[in-house]
Amino acid sequence: MNNKIRKHIKIFGKVQGVGYRLWLQSFAIQYGVFGWVRNNSHGEVESFMIGDEETIINLIEQCYMGPPDSAVEKILISDSSDDFDAKSFEIMTDN
Repeated sequence: MNNKIRKHIKIFGKVQGVGYRLWLQSFAIQYGVFGWVRNNSHGEVESFMIGDEETIINLIEQCYMGPPDSAVEKILISDSSDDFDAKSFEIMTDN
């Protein structure tokens, strides 16, 4: 049985106004990852992910590529103890 992990990530660079959230949602659904994605007020994209460790690692690796018009500079990854219980992967209201 695979262990579920929870990660919070912040994606920096040209990531707003380029379809990044929809792109990430599409990949998350394809990978079977639950959680959310949103823009924040500092120009970054934030995401909370729940899934198998290997799957989350693979998805985060994809995040470095991003959609065609994006330019990811860096991604900060942290473990999360958030008890948010997602059954899908949603685009949340900007923060």
